[in-house]
Amino acid sequence: MQPPQQTSPADRTTGPILEVRGLVKHFPLTQGILLRRRIGAVKAVDGVSFDLRPGETLGIVGESGCGKSTVARLLMSLETPTAGSIRYRGQDITGLSGRALKAVRRNIQMVFQDPYTSLNPRMTVG
Repeated sequence: MQPPQQTSPADRTTGPILEVRGLVKHFPLTQGILLRRRIGAVKAVDGVSFDLRPGETLGIVGESGCGKSTVARLLMSLETPTAGSIRYRGQDITGLSGRALKAVRRNIQMVFQDPYTSLNPRMTVG
């Protein structure tokens, strides 16, 4: 087994590399085949805010269906947020498309874990 790698501590003097403010994603619920009348919404993500600085790692943990993957998809611009802003290196990326979006996506990565191997049920958190 390899010893854990040393990482540099987060630099609090520099600005955040990723800023998320008031991120919201609601999926509309519709009824009817032709008229598709909106009857409500599923609130997948509601008011998520955080900063991520160089040297920091963010892990999003929660129950199934709580919005973890939706937050990741919003950060990658695979989904359009209902409200809120996502700034990467000071640039608002919520409205990017084409080459500009592709350039940003090269620097952002989602990592999904296998739920059967990621957490040992005999270990406690904290």
